[in-house]
Amino acid sequence: MGAERYGSAVTDPRHPEPGPPAPATEADLADLADLAAATARLLASADSLDDDAVRAPSLLPGWTRGHVLSHLARNADGMARTARGVLAGVPAPMYDSAEAREAAIEQGAGRPAAEIADDVRRSAEGLAPVLAELAGAGEEVLGSLVLFGPPQLGRVPDQPARSLLFGRLREVEVHHVDLGLPSYRPPDWPAAFVERTLLWVHARTGPIDVVGEPAEVLAWRIGRGAGPSVRRLDGSEPGDPPAGW
Repeated sequence: MGAERYGSAVTDPRHPEPGPPAPATEADLADLADLAAATARLLASADSLDDDAVRAPSLLPGWTRGHVLSHLARNADGMARTARGVLAGVPAPMYDSAEAREAAIEQGAGRPAAEIADDVRRSAEGLAPVLAELAGAGEEVLGSLVLFGPPQLGRVPDQPARSLLFGRLREVEVHHVDLGLPSYRPPDWPAAFVERTLLWVHARTGPIDVVGEPAEVLAWRIGRGAGPSVRRLDGSEPGDPPAGW
């Protein structure tokens, strides 16, 4: 059962010679290009931080900017691990446990700014070719279900392997804003990312009767505060967003 969910058809004895990889679809290539651009923006921000700035609070309660960047680095390593597992037909969750995930982030947060930035760069460079290989692996692999995290996290259901591409893009874009830098805020998100992520959030939690600038609505929907344009249809304050991010 588990092997089937993780795309074991790649090594299924009934298909000993799966043939050459299929070319990545146009949508998959677009995801890779968007991720590369988002990563470049993130790295520029990470490189701009000195030791004091990286220890300053982020927009996430209890986390410094160093915590956010260390999380992004470990997220890249974990996604690479999971993607390699998909390609090999072997289950490979992103993290061994919730405790291991938290410990790695905590240990990384106190490092010098330059070391943290290098870690974010190294991990992103390690992930990129693995995702490119995954994108070209064909529908049988891309459609296989994969566990995004350990069961202890309790919030990441099995999803198609293709979801790794957009999943990493969401991580990079949202947590870039979480650094709390004036140079990258919700209005700086690409419009296509905002539109797509709003649809993704709506699919998970249902549409909500709010109006406003799309980027500000998205920020509110994922618990990053409501911008001044966000209002209920009756003109009232939006209140707290529904759970689901």
